[in-house]
Amino acid sequence: MKNLYFALIILLFVSFNNVQAQTFNKKSAFISGLVGAASLNNSGVSDHNSFALTFGGSFGIPLTKNLFLYTRSSYTSKSNFQSYYNESFVTSQFQYSDRLALVNASFSQLVINSGLLYNFYVSKFLTLGVSGGATFAVLNQDAKMVGGHVISNVDNEAIWGAFGGLMVEKGWEESNITTFAEAQYNYAQSDAAYHSNALNRMNFTIGVRYYLDRRGF
Repeated sequence: MKNLYFALIILLFVSFNNVQAQTFNKKSAFISGLVGAASLNNSGVSDHNSFALTFGGSFGIPLTKNLFLYTRSSYTSKSNFQSYYNESFVTSQFQYSDRLALVNASFSQLVINSGLLYNFYVSKFLTLGVSGGATFAVLNQDAKMVGGHVISNVDNEAIWGAFGGLMVEKGWEESNITTFAEAQYNYAQSDAAYHSNALNRMNFTIGVRYYLDRRGF
């Protein structure tokens, strides 16, 4: 009887490994489309956050069973929205002030992220991913007082930084197509005259991913 139990355990172990091999052995490069919202804050005051539409795409190239080279690009813009600047910033006096001045602002940013994506295969059709790497961004920003006085103008400034993100991906039967949701934080620094909160922001996106070869699911 012990030999029978032992044989059954070996059989189950081998069967499990075979299922795993069939499920995860066949990896493929992928391309994705995504859309969502990016948090935006030109004031430096936490309760003046707003959201802007963001859209873009990504692609990945497999290195191992779990690890991908990952590149993601997204474009975010918002025009003619009201924001608040610290009065000391508006008057160019570098001293603390708790008074805010109302301004009209426009903002756009193209972000290109390049790094690694590591997947955790929770089940046959569910994957959790962690990504991180370098960020390159091109920024345009304009801020004017209500009377029309320009206090900040940035034109196609190149900025470097870093990013980190979390992803949940859902597969669908034997299809090459999956759906996913992603939360990503971008960090960047610049000496230009605007608040860094507009650069260092969260992106929340959903999307569709197409694997160029069958995933083996």
